[in-house]
Amino acid sequence: MTRIKDQIGSEVDSLADDLFAVSDFLLANPETAFQEFKARDYLSTALEEKGFEVEKGVGGVETSFLARPAGCPQTRPTVAMLAEYDALPKIGHGCGHNLIAAAGLGAAVALRRILGDKTGGLILVGTPAEEGGGGKALLAEAGVFEGIDAAMMFHPSSTNIPGQGMLGRTKFKVEFFGRSAHASFSPDQGINALDALNLAYCNINSFRQHLRPDGRIHGVFTHGGDSPSIIPSYTAGLFYVRGASRSYRDELLEKVRKCCEGAALATGCEFKLKVFQPVLDPMKRNPALEAAFMSNMKELGIEIDSDDGRQGSSDIGNLSQYLPSIHPWLAIADPEIAIHSTEFRDATSSSRGRRTLLDAAKMLAMTAWDFLNSPELRERVKEDFSI
Repeated sequence: MTRIKDQIGSEVDSLADDLFAVSDFLLANPETAFQEFKARDYLSTALEEKGFEVEKGVGGVETSFLARPAGCPQTRPTVAMLAEYDALPKIGHGCGHNLIAAAGLGAAVALRRILGDKTGGLILVGTPAEEGGGGKALLAEAGVFEGIDAAMMFHPSSTNIPGQGMLGRTKFKVEFFGRSAHASFSPDQGINALDALNLAYCNINSFRQHLRPDGRIHGVFTHGGDSPSIIPSYTAGLFYVRGASRSYRDELLEKVRKCCEGAALATGCEFKLKVFQPVLDPMKRNPALEAAFMSNMKELGIEIDSDDGRQGSSDIGNLSQYLPSIHPWLAIADPEIAIHSTEFRDATSSSRGRRTLLDAAKMLAMTAWDFLNSPELRERVKEDFSI
């Protein structure tokens, strides 16, 4: 490695105990979307102790924060490190966001030490509510990332890859309204909202046969009625529609709307479909920025795996439409350990999880240093983003 990158690695290693403490605190204090007050305050204090000025609640999102090196006015180009720290209901940090936050903090602090008084091109943004809340989308819409030239984060996984496609996602609630009646004594006087929801689900299920490989629809019943002896007058379901492009995502939503409309017509019910904001966009990948990260993976001896094509969704997709962004995946567990599980949660505090945390912080800081110090790389990144 170059001398500077060797120094970055040494700085991250010197922060190891602090970064493990960050990860362990978040692991022991899991907070769900928009409730991450302990995480926000803990991370803010840790950053202030390391020479950062922290502004809490940026962009109108109460549990967010923005950290800048103290005494260093912002300069261009500027790189934003991203920290996620929300957890899953019941499971806790089964998606490894405790490692994401700790790695982002470690990368920012290490790079701050390397650049010294010339750290005006670095910020760290605390981005809450990735799980279902779309925190990054809200912050981007509020202008938090104006004047930023690139954004970087990593995500724990069971593979090591510099980037991956992500599907756009629309979350919506469908409700059916019928008329209650005694299910045995006067069924003819009822309008069954459960039949409507069931028909809508069957319509959607039949439609799924005809999806393209980059489309997904899945959902659950959230209210099916109150008693077997009462014809349900109200039922509801929660669904996701996903697509690899904005247009296909939106096309699928309209077809699902027709599935629900047909079910309402068939049963005599009324229906309402509510789309939750923000809608998530697909990931706009940046090959030049991913290549820079991959080069640093090789520098650290990280074996690069093949992409198996599995795709989810994240609010990093929205941010990637605003500015060049990367979201590499680094392994903390073997492939048989599923993300969003208690086993994956426990892997974040394993020796492998801790080693990956340090490697991630190093590679993020190295890639940020490459971007800040290479006009050629910045030009390639800009060209890729303009496509």
